[in-house]
Amino acid sequence: MIIAATRPLIGITSRPREDPENPNWTMTDDHYAASVADAGGIPVALPYTIPFGFDATSLVPDIVRRLDGILFTGGGDIADCSFGGNAYAPESHSQISLTCTARDAFEWALMRACWNADVPVLGICRGMQVMNVTLGGTLVRDISDYPTKTIVHRRLDQPDTPVHHVRIAETSRLAKILGFTSGEVNSLHHEAICKQAPEGHVVAWAEDGTPEGLEFAEKTFFLGVQWHPEKLRTQPQLFSAFVDAAREHGAAERAAQASSL
Repeated sequence: MIIAATRPLIGITSRPREDPENPNWTMTDDHYAASVADAGGIPVALPYTIPFGFDATSLVPDIVRRLDGILFTGGGDIADCSFGGNAYAPESHSQISLTCTARDAFEWALMRACWNADVPVLGICRGMQVMNVTLGGTLVRDISDYPTKTIVHRRLDQPDTPVHHVRIAETSRLAKILGFTSGEVNSLHHEAICKQAPEGHVVAWAEDGTPEGLEFAEKTFFLGVQWHPEKLRTQPQLFSAFVDAAREHGAAERAAQASSL
């Protein structure tokens, strides 16, 4: 039984609304918040921008100090000019869409701050891609830029249905959390990792070799998946492991603060 006072605060990144008449941000859908809450966390929406010109990026240090974990969500493509202009492999030239430089800037600063403070992070779809490029990796603009592409990855008509197979490295943290090394997942993306971040390890792959899981062993919990477990609703153990890591991080931080008084 989870005691309410022990529930960690989990920040959830937002995305632009697709309605041009309402350009504000949204948390995408309720699946992220529900998955966090079901795992014992308290979901907290994180706007990447604030009206009237306030720079949300300036809040990143306080966000990282006050929250126990951050969930980086899915969404639109990374802009060409974001992440120092180094997000995409030079040989990748496909068209990108639904970019938002304000979101990119906020998530770049937030991911880097989480890394420096060892705040637990779970990246989903775009979130895994942001994790990779923030820490020095690159992406392809579209999976068709891979010469070995053999399966369809973007199935927007089946967001909660498995559409392809993944294999997971047996010794990976991801395999230990999920309890399997082979399974079926949904798929809603068209960008993908090209070069993994120097300190990261790709630990899951689709049948055509597309990277599907990324983790950083030196951190307490720094892990991303390319599929959408919040929509599948069949992998609650992934959110439980993330929330548990966030709870432990928060408890350790509070203990350290108390000892310094």
